[in-house]
Amino acid sequence: MIKRNWFVFENIDKLSKELADNILNCAKISIKLNNSFKIVLTGGNSILNTYKILSKSKSDWSKWHIYLGDERCLPVDHKDRNDYSINNIWLKNSKILKKNIHFICAELGVNDGADNYEKILTNAGDFDLVLLSMGNDGHVASLFPHHLYSKTKSVVVEYNSPKYPKERISMSYSRLNKSKNIFKVINGKQKQESVGFWLKGENLPINQIFGYFEKVYINKDSLPLG
Repeated sequence: MIKRNWFVFENIDKLSKELADNILNCAKISIKLNNSFKIVLTGGNSILNTYKILSKSKSDWSKWHIYLGDERCLPVDHKDRNDYSINNIWLKNSKILKKNIHFICAELGVNDGADNYEKILTNAGDFDLVLLSMGNDGHVASLFPHHLYSKTKSVVVEYNSPKYPKERISMSYSRLNKSKNIFKVINGKQKQESVGFWLKGENLPINQIFGYFEKVYINKDSLPLG
């Protein structure tokens, strides 16, 4: 049964517009209250339309602080890195201060890159908003089903991802949960099975992160049939 905090959309365009509007509103409130807005971005194709909308929107960009939920251990500017698409679609030409963009140095290798990001997050405090997009298997960031991760660290490593590349760096469940808002984005028919398991309460990475307030933005095609 779908909960009240699930919002179903006819298509990805309508979903992306509503999501972008909600992100901008969250930023406005956070800046008014705290003079800053700390957001964790997600990779994946489902979120790219939203980033395009944000790139053309108005906000007090100097107050934005950007973090990244996970990164693939590939060279800088590799097309399969999460920051490659995010930079090209949005941040390269944004008014967000470069010093406020805190990406993962995955090019350092899985262990050194994780240690580096752990230090960056030490004084970050709680996030205002974490964006999560779900993979076909129910994974979020680089946290995969049936894989075990440290419960004490802010940043964890994945040595054997079921998806390319095998080595990845990710914020941990506990660190992602330190957020006032969690917005989850679900798009694509291939997600139906995992959404079905999620609605039945099965233990998946997607339902282990909820922050203090959770919203689910889902394309109707991703809902299980029947």
